Amino acid sequence: MGNPTQFSREIPRRAQKLISDLYDNLPDSQPNNGLKLKATFLLAVATPIITLPFERMARPKAHLGSEAFSEIIRKAINSKTKVENASFYAGCWRYYKLEKGDAFPRFAVEGFSQKIVQSLATADALLAAKELKSDVFCANLRNALSHGSVFYLDENGNTGENIRVNRFAFVSTDRARNPQALHIQSITLAGFRVFLEKWVAWLQTPGGPE
Repeated sequence: MGNPTQFSREIPRRAQKLISDLYDNLPDSQPNNGLKLKATFLLAVATPIITLPFERMARPKAHLGSEAFSEIIRKAINSKTKVENASFYAGCWRYYKLEKGDAFPRFAVEGFSQKIVQSLATADALLAAKELKSDVFCANLRNALSHGSVFYLDENGNTGENIRVNRFAFVSTDRARNPQALHIQSITLAGFRVFLEKWVAWLQTPGGPE
């Protein structure tokens, strides 16, 4: 068949089916095991689930044409209201905003500092995640997945090469040009699965049950 008519909703629906059917059959992440298959699979499948609706509906392109529910989805993704009130929001997210200061840290080389780890572990980080605006929440996810700014964390929030992966951290700058801060959103793998399922279900009927 050719491209699905409702590409931005159909491909995420199919990707979610892959998670439902295959994820639990993959081996769990183990320390000193370089093949973090569950985490890798979840990120790989999550990328079209998040980026397709964002690029084709939240940022509509005239040469592609609009899809059903485009306007509703665009408004929800670009909303300035708290993300905890969004129909697609689910999971226990944590958020920390890291100001640039003299320079940004080199996360890919140095990993997360203890300040970041400890900040993400606080009750304030849970509250801050809920109070993020929907447009910031969605843009951060899209940017992190599109540009590879995703980090594996252990259950205590530490980065590292030989860890048992328990969480993801999605990192994005606060602006495209001359960024002054980094948005860091973190969630467990289990919580991210819950979020993806809720997100995909919302994409199918974003205006509510038909």
